[in-house]
Amino acid sequence: MNFDYFYNRQSEMYNFIRLPMVLMEDEIFESISIEAKVLYSYMLNRMGLSYKNGWIDEDGKVFIYYTIESIKDQFNCASEKANKLIAELDIKSGIGLIEKKRQGLGKPNRIYVKDFMSIFNNMELKNQEVRKTKFQKFDNRNSRDSNIESQDFRKSEGNYNNNSNNELRKNDFSKGQKPYGIYKNIFLTDEEYKDLTNELGSRINEYIDRLSSYMKANNRVYQDHKATIINWYLNDQAKNINENSTKKMNYDIGESL
Repeated sequence: MNFDYFYNRQSEMYNFIRLPMVLMEDEIFESISIEAKVLYSYMLNRMGLSYKNGWIDEDGKVFIYYTIESIKDQFNCASEKANKLIAELDIKSGIGLIEKKRQGLGKPNRIYVKDFMSIFNNMELKNQEVRKTKFQKFDNRNSRDSNIESQDFRKSEGNYNNNSNNELRKNDFSKGQKPYGIYKNIFLTDEEYKDLTNELGSRINEYIDRLSSYMKANNRVYQDHKATIINWYLNDQAKNINENSTKKMNYDIGESL
C-alpha cells in the first residue's frame, strides 16, 4: 500500500477535541453556554498532557495551565468574553466544573478540572442511602411486629432459613451470579441483569431493592430472582392497565350522561 504524506496544515486535520454528549443533553448543564462547554472540552483534552508533564499537586490532583490569552486566541474573542467563559465554569461564580488556585509571584493560576460525571455518582450514592434508610425502617417495623411469635418458633424458623440462604448463596456464586439489592441477597448473572435492564429500564434498581427488602423482612427465599422480578413487574403492569381501563370506562359513562 502506498499512503500519502501530510503536507503543511493537513497535519492538523485530525486534531480534534471530544465534547461529551451529557454536557449537551442533561438538564444539569443547561445553564452554561455552548462556548463554555467547548472550553471545558479543551481543558479535558489538556488533562492527559498535564499528567505526562507531572503537573500533579501533593494530594495527587492533576491541574492544568490555561491563560486568558490562550482562550482569546482559540475563541477569537476579547478578554471580557474569555473571562465570562471562565466564570461560567468556575466553582465560585459558575457551575463548578473548574477551580482556580492562585500561585502568586506572577505565575499563572492552576486550574483544576473537575470530573463532570462525578455528580451523577454522588447522586446515586445519596439515593441508595435514602432507599437503605427507608427499607431499614420498614424492616425494623416488621421485626417488632413479629415479636408476638414464640421464641422457639422464631429460632427454628431462623435456623432453617439461614441454612437455606447459605446453601443458596453457594449455588449462586458457583453459577457466576453477583449479589444485588439493599441487603445483597439478590443474585443475578451479568446476562440476567442485562435482560432485566432491557425489560425494566430505569426501574430495575427499584424492583431489585423491593425484592431484597421483601425477602429480608419476611425470611423468604426464591430460587430464580430474575423470574421473580419480571413476574412482579408484569403484575404491576397488568394492574396499571386494569386501573386505567376502569378510570377510562367511568369517564366515558359520566360523559355520556
